Amino acid sequence: MNLIHYYRQQFLELITQFEQSWEEEPHYKFGFLWHSYANTSYKEMFHLTQSRQESIYLMYAIELPATYTHSNISDVIKHVASPYELSIYVFPHKLLLTSSISTDNLQQTTLGFVNQARAEIIDLVFSAITQVDYLDV
Repeated sequence: MNLIHYYRQQFLELITQFEQSWEEEPHYKFGFLWHSYANTSYKEMFHLTQSRQESIYLMYAIELPATYTHSNISDVIKHVASPYELSIYVFPHKLLLTSSISTDNLQQTTLGFVNQARAEIIDLVFSAITQVDYLDV
């Protein structure tokens, strides 16, 4: 068993015990991908990916509605100290916040990473201030 399959198996065992809402995408071609639809407001994703000569990366992502484009979420993410690599992607109808780490720096299980990354992103989302356009009021 190669290392990425070990991490996949670990995640499968942990979600079977603790978070059954995760569903694996069977046709994902760039490693392994799971979606969670436990909350209808937010879609969560977990990726295990590996390039040819690089380490395995774990990535947790949460999809937010476009209303967060009218907030200071990008400033909040830019200025936070995190053990993870944080990114924000802006699309026409949604935002995608990601948190990732190489297995070289991983200090917990795959589900432990997901839970810590989720907690950090939720804290960032709820500390973001919605900006009101007073010209429309």
